[in-house]
Amino acid sequence: MKPAEGPHVWRAADLAADRSWTIELTPAEIASLDAGRFDLPRLDEVRAGLENGRGLALVRGLPVARYSEETAAVIFSGIGDALGIAVSQSYKGDRIGHVRDIGEAGRYYTVGGALEMHMDPVDVVGLLCLKRAVSGGASRIASSAAVHNAVLEERPDLMPFLRAGFHYTSRQEDKAAGAPPVTPWRVPVFGEIDGRFAAFLLPIAIRNAEREGSALSSREREALDVLDRTAARDELAFEMDLEPGDMQFLNNRLILHGRADYRDSPDPERKRHMLRLWLMMPDWPPRPANMNMHARHDRAAGGIAPKTSVETGDRP
Repeated sequence: MKPAEGPHVWRAADLAADRSWTIELTPAEIASLDAGRFDLPRLDEVRAGLENGRGLALVRGLPVARYSEETAAVIFSGIGDALGIAVSQSYKGDRIGHVRDIGEAGRYYTVGGALEMHMDPVDVVGLLCLKRAVSGGASRIASSAAVHNAVLEERPDLMPFLRAGFHYTSRQEDKAAGAPPVTPWRVPVFGEIDGRFAAFLLPIAIRNAEREGSALSSREREALDVLDRTAARDELAFEMDLEPGDMQFLNNRLILHGRADYRDSPDPERKRHMLRLWLMMPDWPPRPANMNMHARHDRAAGGIAPKTSVETGDRP
């Protein structure tokens, strides 16, 4: 166990000092998007930064105020298709997720308030801000490699538990689409993919597995608690206050993300609202089987397998 090295090892001050991970859309690029031409040349910078750089990108300036929600979703989907392969985010087969508080417990993106640091079970997650909260709600991100190094330095005794990993399970509805009740394998928090540092952490799915009978030892619980506190430190966690029209893309092998608490509007039409993409990157080395929490996938070896219209009773 050695400290991780490379551009993906960063602290909050590093992102604040070097904003090369941010792209401002030009009028010409916006005109291309309006015309349905989504593969902008500068998306090559986004791909490179996600895979071999900091592991994140922010694309600013999409004029969402002049679009309908449907048009904004089409443009965001087009950019996602230019970057990778969009996959289903639930048993419903939704390839555009709506991140807003609808009071649906069990998934991070359908409840309000603060969110713990975690990673999504796909290569890249994208967010497009449509509406901000009345106050608060900043996106919080941290380099999983920097968190790894901090835990390795301060609590090396816990690293074997994080390397060994944890059993996972999904929501009941997603399990009905073919996800296992509890993974028979342990998903490591820290590991390697094709010889490169990689990480995965989805605490809500670990807690779900515990409720299904996969009990945690006191040392495993301590390891998760230390990991959570370390990832939330001010010097490691960078806060990004997304404005309407901002598109954030994160490498889920390298970046932990969460959310600060917020105050929402009582008006349903003015509630905080983000669109979400889950992307698989076909040019990246595939995840080893033990770093996947789903046994069945949507496509491109990622996403949640959707149920068919016959199974759900919905129309195709």
